[in-house]
Amino acid sequence: MTDNTAQPAAAGSTAPARDAGTAALDFQDLVAPVPKAVRKDSGTNEVSPAPSTGARWAAEFAGTTVLIFAGVGTGIFATQVIDSALGFGLGLLAVLVAFGHVSGGHFNPAVTLAAVVAGRTSPKVAIGYVVAQVLGALVAVGLLWAVLMTLIDAATTAQALGAVANGYGQNSTSQAGWPTVLLIEFVASTLFVLVVLGSTAPRANAVLAPVAIGATFAFLLTILAPFDGGSMNPARSTGTAAIGGAQSLSQLWLFWVAPLLGGLVAGLIYRVVDLGRAPRPATTQSTEDATANNSTDTSTAPEV
Repeated sequence: MTDNTAQPAAAGSTAPARDAGTAALDFQDLVAPVPKAVRKDSGTNEVSPAPSTGARWAAEFAGTTVLIFAGVGTGIFATQVIDSALGFGLGLLAVLVAFGHVSGGHFNPAVTLAAVVAGRTSPKVAIGYVVAQVLGALVAVGLLWAVLMTLIDAATTAQALGAVANGYGQNSTSQAGWPTVLLIEFVASTLFVLVVLGSTAPRANAVLAPVAIGATFAFLLTILAPFDGGSMNPARSTGTAAIGGAQSLSQLWLFWVAPLLGGLVAGLIYRVVDLGRAPRPATTQSTEDATANNSTDTSTAPEV
C-alpha cells in the first residue's frame, strides 16, 4: 500500500514544495500521460478521482470552442492587429485556467503532438484530443456564423468570416508566398510550443503557466498576422477555412504542416533537454499504465 505521508524534498533540491491539496493548475496531462487521483483535503484521506478520458476529451472540446469563439470573434471586429492578438491571448489564458486541470490544456493539435513526442501524452488519448479540438473550432465558427446572421446577411457574414481565415499569396495581407508563410509559422509554432512545454514542466511555477502561454501566443500573433492572419493552431485554421471557401481550403495544408512540424521539433528539443536534466528510471511498464494503476488506489498522492 502506498504511504500517505508526504516525503521531504531531496537534499539540494530547489523545487518549491506544493500543498498536497492544491492541484488546480497542475496541467496534469502535460506533466503525466494520465492525471492521477488527487486528495481533496490535505488533512483527510478523501480522494477526488482522476478525470476520465472522456472528461479530458470534453474539456479539450469545450476549451477549444471558447478559445476560437473569443479569438476569431475578436478578429472579425478588430481594427488593429493587437486587438485580435489580445483576444486570442486572453482567451487562451482563460481556458487554461478553466480546463487545464482536467485535460492538461492543449486546445491545439501542435501542442498535443509535442506532448506525445515529449512522452507526456499517449498517442491513443492524443487522437481524441485532436478530434475534439477540430470539432470545437468548427462549432465555434458555427456559433459566430449564427451570431453574425442576426446582424447582417449571409453573404456579408461569409465575407466577414472569410476575412479572418489564414492564407498566403492573394489571401495574405502582405502577399507573402507559401515558402515565407511556411517558415514563419514553423518558427513561431516551435517557439510557442517550447514555452508551453517549459512552463508546464514539473519544475516550473504552474500558477504562472497560463500567463506565460497566453502572453507568448499573443506576442507571436502580432508578428504573424501581417503574413497570414496568424495561426500556430491547425484547429483554428480548419474552423475558419470551412467558411472561407475553396481557396482557403486549398491553402489549409500549410497551416497543418507548419504548426505540426513546429510541435514535433519542440517536443524533440524538450525531450532531450528534459531527459538531460532529470533522467527517468527504466521500466517495462508504460508510464500511462503505471499512472492509471495508481489512480485507482485511494492513497495516491497528487501529481507534483
